[in-house]
Amino acid sequence: MTEAILLLLLVLLAIIAVETQILRMAVIFLGIFSLLLSFLYLYYGAPDVAIAEAVMASGLVTLLYLTALKRHRVYTICFTNEMFREVDDRYIIEGTRRGQLLREIEQFCISKELEPQIICTPEDLSLLLEKRSYDLIIRQEGDQLTVYGNQDNYFVDELEMLIIMRYQDLNCKFIRYDEELTLHEEAS
Repeated sequence: MTEAILLLLLVLLAIIAVETQILRMAVIFLGIFSLLLSFLYLYYGAPDVAIAEAVMASGLVTLLYLTALKRHRVYTICFTNEMFREVDDRYIIEGTRRGQLLREIEQFCISKELEPQIICTPEDLSLLLEKRSYDLIIRQEGDQLTVYGNQDNYFVDELEMLIIMRYQDLNCKFIRYDEELTLHEEAS
């Protein structure tokens, strides 16, 4: 009976670990999976293998994965232009100032040990703000670029200083929003 319960729990934990969308939770489920596996080894009479599994796989490997995940952060940037039905990379690359600016933002993210992920979309700004799935939103309206970022995010302040220093002729303004999506416009 104990063996069947352990095997059932192992299968259940493996499925949950694979299906979860949150990477840290998947690592935790795999750690628990490994700990249960060490109990199964102990149940089968292999205490040396059980100890190795518990210490190395359940403890050390889980700790290493969680430490690596703590350092890894994806910074999601949304580029939108509502005037076009679709916006793609070619559109951004052909516009030399836009492409140069996005490459600069990308390099800035990398220098801060963030992994930049740029998404191009023609969606309406209000929908993008409601989703709250973007760290930074860059909206183009003609020659005007507006950068929207959370007011609590220090990265937006540093990025604003970078753009002001390198692109004085660029028609760009920064707008911060808070958790209630109240916009706070600043002159820049």
